[in-house]
Amino acid sequence: MTDASSPPGRPPGDPDAWVRTHRATYERMAVDYARRIDDYAAADEAERFAGLAAPSAFAGPRVLDAGCGPGRDAALLRLAGAEVVGMDLARAMLRQARSLDDSGHICQGDIRCLPFRTAAFDAVWCFAALGHLPPMAIPIALAEFRRVLNDGWLYIVVRQGSGVRTASWQGSLPRYFTDLTPQTLTTALHTANFTIHHQTTWPAPTQTPWLHTIAHARQEP
Repeated sequence: MTDASSPPGRPPGDPDAWVRTHRATYERMAVDYARRIDDYAAADEAERFAGLAAPSAFAGPRVLDAGCGPGRDAALLRLAGAEVVGMDLARAMLRQARSLDDSGHICQGDIRCLPFRTAAFDAVWCFAALGHLPPMAIPIALAEFRRVLNDGWLYIVVRQGSGVRTASWQGSLPRYFTDLTPQTLTTALHTANFTIHHQTTWPAPTQTPWLHTIAHARQEP
């Protein structure tokens, strides 16, 4: 995907302003993003995760795709047998998701305050969305993921690194990211009552590697 190294402006200090800026950017770039998004070949991952999260051998898992974007991963999870709810902050992204698969369930929402009841899902899939938050908001989102899971599973992909990074789409639309080290993410997940099941990195030829983590929700004491 297209990123410039020196976008206009710096990340806002206020988390709400950060999220509003991101929403405005993704509303404008959704159509182009859906055309240009890199092929992460997530079909195998989706199939393995759906099998891991299935509540029984006879029922597929109910999965929240948190930050579903144009709906590619939600469609793959449905093909793997999951019942999927795709959620994104930008309505334009949801329109792209609807055009890809008009049979899926989608809704607008902020991962810092999920519009779902407690223990509503067997699993949460969050591919490259958590890193769109400022550092102070990441624990809030992880706590929300834990809230909507019962004895469930979490799949997270973030860019591996340390600290805040800025970028732009097509040189003009600002985007901000928080990159995480394996230890930082592990600590944050443990604090949110998750246990790491598996963690690995995907090397990217022209980018910093992506950190892939599967975690299991610990039962409350």
